[in-house]
Amino acid sequence: FMFDEILACLDGSQLAQQILPIAHGITAAASATLTLLRVVADADELAAEESDLRQCARRYRAEMRFLLSADPAAAIVGELEARPNAIAAMTTHGRTAWTEAILGSVALRVIQGSSRPVILYRAVSGDGEAPKKIKTLVVALDGSEFSERMIPFAAETAKALATRLVLVQALPPQPSIPALPGQDKSDTLESSYLHGIAGKIKREHGIDCEWEVLHGDPADALGRYIKGMAETMLAMTSHARGGLQRALLGGVAAACLRRAGVPILMYGPRP
Repeated sequence: FMFDEILACLDGSQLAQQILPIAHGITAAASATLTLLRVVADADELAAEESDLRQCARRYRAEMRFLLSADPAAAIVGELEARPNAIAAMTTHGRTAWTEAILGSVALRVIQGSSRPVILYRAVSGDGEAPKKIKTLVVALDGSEFSERMIPFAAETAKALATRLVLVQALPPQPSIPALPGQDKSDTLESSYLHGIAGKIKREHGIDCEWEVLHGDPADALGRYIKGMAETMLAMTSHARGGLQRALLGGVAAACLRRAGVPILMYGPRP
């Protein structure tokens, strides 16, 4: 899979527009199309916002599209289904906990309803503007087949953007990562797991990647690793089980979204 269009999902707020520098930079690097997507409830709302959206589209050399719907998430998912090579990009508040930030919101429903990754961004106070280009793509893995479903998307995105690709695995103080077939646990706890994934990416996608094993609580370790990394995007899968309260790798992605200040390429494949 490779995208040829980013749908930057706007809602009329300044917060939502924070996604635009990232989306513009990615589409420029990938020779893709940037489309500003605005879902409005009725014709009056469309008329009120059309001029501003047109001005924004000119600034970012983007196309623009309005959808009439009372359900923004469903409208965005429907647009993605109609455009199989497009991906959505949006900001999120990411206030104090994942359930407050995303649960029940447009972003979570788009992640769940889409068959491909979504670019999320939440500005962290003091970190300045969002990156205008991506030079490093960090893929967070946890040793599970589920987390590895991000790999094809991440590898092809790294190729399209000509970025550095880095695999990371955060091992908790008392690791509970199951051994993979043909490996014992000590091998897994060292770097052989990531080394094997890197070899597979080289064979299947034709690109080299780096890897690094992190130590400590996964959310804290990954957050510390990503924090302050310029022109970086994090890629990871999202678990959405147990009524969605236990979302996103037990809160690892939530922590990164709140603290890291980098865009996240989030993929929530159906189990």
